[in-house]
Amino acid sequence: MVLNIETSHNLTSISLSSKKKIESILNINPQRPNHCEVLVPLIVDIMEKNSIQISEIDEIRVNVGPGNLSSLRVGISIANIFGSFKNIPTFGVSSFLLYAFSYDAGVKDLVTIFNLRNDYYAYAKFCNSSNKVSLLDYDFRIHSKDILDINVKDSYVVGTGASKIQSLSYKSKDAPYIVDTEFFVDSSALSKVDMNFDAKFIFKNHPLEPFNSFSFVS
Repeated sequence: MVLNIETSHNLTSISLSSKKKIESILNINPQRPNHCEVLVPLIVDIMEKNSIQISEIDEIRVNVGPGNLSSLRVGISIANIFGSFKNIPTFGVSSFLLYAFSYDAGVKDLVTIFNLRNDYYAYAKFCNSSNKVSLLDYDFRIHSKDILDINVKDSYVVGTGASKIQSLSYKSKDAPYIVDTEFFVDSSALSKVDMNFDAKFIFKNHPLEPFNSFSFVS
């Protein structure tokens, strides 16, 4: 059984999965993040509801961002503690992959872009061919003045930086891309990720750290 933890934004999301199938999921989505108060009780709740002991957890996956740095630290800290205490394999998965493996872009490419603050962004571009997600391009530290260099033609654009592309890029209603600022993921997205994907997006070294901790001081 896999324990999935998502705390990259306001949503606190916990799920149990096996073989990419969600067995149970609990979400709390307040107006402001309160992961410190609800994350551990939520984990206890999902374990009790499914009659699962921590010893039955074979793997832990946690979103390491990009995302809200303070929120990410809560989820990552809990994953590190549980993983270390019970010697459970624990993996940090980047937000890029949660979006790439969850968003249905059809035949279009998908650009995932996130705001790192201080006028910096991180993006990765993917294609989905024959139900296989592949990496096309990425830059983990791009300044806002260079955002227009990102090739978004014939792509869907998602993530916390999508609105920036929308405001800077093409103004025409016939623009050759589609921005979706409403799409967000929960912990179920972690169960969909191919854990053999590019190692730049999946982290195994402990203790796990937030992806975007280098970008600004919170």
